[in-house]
Amino acid sequence: MNLVGFEEEKTKDNRLKVIDPNTNKTVNHINKGDRIVRKSSIDAFKEIKENEAKASCESWDMREFYKANTEELQLISKELSQNEKAFLFSIAPYISFDSNILQIGKGRKADDIGTEDLIGITGMSRSVLYHTIDLLHKKDIIYKGKNSRNRQFYINPWLYCKGNRINKVLRDMFKNYKIRSRDNVLWKDLNE
Repeated sequence: MNLVGFEEEKTKDNRLKVIDPNTNKTVNHINKGDRIVRKSSIDAFKEIKENEAKASCESWDMREFYKANTEELQLISKELSQNEKAFLFSIAPYISFDSNILQIGKGRKADDIGTEDLIGITGMSRSVLYHTIDLLHKKDIIYKGKNSRNRQFYINPWLYCKGNRINKVLRDMFKNYKIRSRDNVLWKDLNE
């Protein structure tokens, strides 16, 4: 193999010499595992970095963002009443990381959202709120749990989630949810 700028003759320790074509002198050696990077590649990389710096994009802290499964939401929204849609829109900012429980606050200082909190958050009357929660519960969109102190509300992660993981317990809570974006397969029957 004949490489331009390389001397065919190897050094005593079996390394190729890098020769300056202008002076014909050895300027370096190529060691085992070294790679050749072309000047055009270096220039292209520098140009990309300069363009990124010029773009003046804002950097956002994505930890406070929640994720919405837009395809699933589009499909299920056809089956939801206005109150159900309003409820889901209102509670989305209160979804906690990984567990999808509705909470106010962050981390260990977070408090579970109760019925009185939901009345304030959604602006619904008590009777409308109870009716809406019952409808969403029947559709496996919300799960009503209870701990030793109070009622807890969980949101189906096929619609909304926060963080990079889904708590495995959620799969059991919503195992009978028909995933609209997967041809109405029940979550418990989904093989991924």
